[in-house]
Amino acid sequence: MHLIMGAIEDGTVAGPGLNVLETLVTFFLIPMTLFIVIAGLSWIASAPRKEKTKERTESSITSID
Repeated sequence: MHLIMGAIEDGTVAGPGLNVLETLVTFFLIPMTLFIVIAGLSWIASAPRKEKTKERTESSITSID
């Protein structure tokens, strides 16, 4: 019994455990939601932009006159 209690540091007291719903929300739902939000924001930020004018479809860099 002394060996089991030796692993616990002085002054630490275990709190109440998590139920199944709290565990799923904490370790699956929240991280998955954060991943989807960050991935969506990075996808939106790197999406190709539409050109404002259709007249200038070619650039002086991509075409030789």
